[in-house]
Amino acid sequence: MTLFYHVVDRGVIKRRCNGQRGHYPLSSLLDGYQCARQDEHISYGASAAAVPPFGCTFSSAPGQQNSLAVANEEGIVTIFTTGEKQSSVLKEWQAHDNAVFDIAWVPGANSLVTASGDQTARLWDVITGDLLGTFKGHQCSLKSVAFSKQERAVFSTGGRDGNIMIWDTRCSKKDGFYRQIKQISGAHMKPEKYTPQTKKRRGMAPPVDSQQGVTVVLFCDENKLISSGAVDGIIKMWDLRKNYTAYYHNPLPLQAYPYPGSCTRKLGYSGLSLDSTGSRLFSNCTDDNIYMFNISGLKTTPVAVFSGHSNSSFYVKSSVSPDDQFLASGSSDHHAYIWKISDPKQAPMMLQGHSQEVTSVAWCPTDFTKIASCSDDNTVRIWRLNRRPDGENSSNRDPNLVGWTLRKIQSPPRAPGPYSPVEVTPAKGPGSERAVSLASPQPAACAPTGADLPLPSNTSAPSAKGPSSERRAKRRLETGDGSGLGEESDGVSELYPDVKRSRISVSTQNEKGDLFSLQTEERLSSAGQAGTGKENSSPRTTDWLSVISQRFKGSAQPKSPNGSSKRHDARTHSSPVAVSPCPIRVISPPPTKKASPSRPMKKISCYFVKRTQD
Repeated sequence: MTLFYHVVDRGVIKRRCNGQRGHYPLSSLLDGYQCARQDEHISYGASAAAVPPFGCTFSSAPGQQNSLAVANEEGIVTIFTTGEKQSSVLKEWQAHDNAVFDIAWVPGANSLVTASGDQTARLWDVITGDLLGTFKGHQCSLKSVAFSKQERAVFSTGGRDGNIMIWDTRCSKKDGFYRQIKQISGAHMKPEKYTPQTKKRRGMAPPVDSQQGVTVVLFCDENKLISSGAVDGIIKMWDLRKNYTAYYHNPLPLQAYPYPGSCTRKLGYSGLSLDSTGSRLFSNCTDDNIYMFNISGLKTTPVAVFSGHSNSSFYVKSSVSPDDQFLASGSSDHHAYIWKISDPKQAPMMLQGHSQEVTSVAWCPTDFTKIASCSDDNTVRIWRLNRRPDGENSSNRDPNLVGWTLRKIQSPPRAPGPYSPVEVTPAKGPGSERAVSLASPQPAACAPTGADLPLPSNTSAPSAKGPSSERRAKRRLETGDGSGLGEESDGVSELYPDVKRSRISVSTQNEKGDLFSLQTEERLSSAGQAGTGKENSSPRTTDWLSVISQRFKGSAQPKSPNGSSKRHDARTHSSPVAVSPCPIRVISPPPTKKASPSRPMKKISCYFVKRTQD
């Protein structure tokens, strides 16, 4: 705890509460990771040109925990010494004539193994730079190499040829090369439909898509090995005490962890890492998630998922902190990320400063305050934990810094409020779509993408400029106002406002016409016989009386003429008796049917239309 409090109190005033030192959570220190200019190193190739580094790892040898090994694209291995304040190059040599994709230290020794694209692995003495042995057996590039913590002489490699090979340095060489003592062929072959075999080109390896190579190998203990593939989406655990040579095409693993996501395209894993207990496995998947599996039990589904980064290549790796509390990983969005393992939903911390994809990340196993990262911007950076002074922000940041830490901002789900856009623009769902379809069937009622949505309002607006029917329907449902539901329940009225206005006038005039007919009948029944002089002043009066008398006597009803005559009558006559039935005939049934006796105005108008044409 001395180092912990020393880091906390660096650059700040010592706080004491009642004579006792205050306690700080360890996660509060994560924003103190920084990279100074002297801790940024450019990776050079054989021609002195900058090339991207592919792998980095810290040594576990006693007294050499500050040694960092980095391998780059042109096969050069560099050993950095990471001191207290700055890092420097300790040793550098050409390990392969091809790219070195992975590198692993021999546990507790000053030697390491490199996995190269020249289809070989090599064992090196770091102190002298001597080559101790070459391991040959793969038919394609080697992508991963791993040692067992309990055994220095045994290690495993995985290649693009789809094979996993186990090597032992205690065995004798053959033709100057070490040969594998165990092999798992087709470890991650994905079963597919039968396809006719094509003629193999001489001297050319089969396509990578058909190889479905091994991307990562990792020892769980001295008898169990974990591996992942490029396209099958399955993590497999192998029992090394079993002989897999007989099962050449489809070897059966001890345990399989299928892909837990929902993506349908071919997916694989770019990195695997274990905590110090060997029970929690962290797998970098190319679907932008890191899945945590509990491999000590029988459950094959992940117990946690870490998201927020991007993974679009098979070079992104992860590393666990020495106290098993945090997980660091590279990312394709030019940042490195740190999650709190006990709280996967918490927003991660971002190590900012790189300008290209961050590939390999290594946490020093003996020093929590030190992290190394490799990037496609041809640099290697050492991040150190420095407690920021109070009041320091991005405006007064030290100009000597080339990397700093910020917490990733995640947009939380907004709760709908009285003025929230969520209130007037509901999300699509089964219930909402059903409710909206009652108001308007047209999909074009929604606002276009990127358009400014109108603010919610309780006042009505014309249909041409007002909010869409979806927003009006949503607002009615929320406020409980059903007054306008009837007039907007017809999809035709939303598409054709003129028809809507005409139907409103029809309903209004219908009520007026019925009321006027009732009043006319009352006046006629109370007035008695009409005078003969009324015919000259109003010829329609005698017609009203004759038609009503015929109705009272039970005479036959006159047939209505065609609809065109009715519309012409509605346009020529201006009296309320002739105008009132006009809207009715716009939506009236075919003229062959007899009108209902409850509508006397229809019969009267038809009669007068016929008289006018005569």
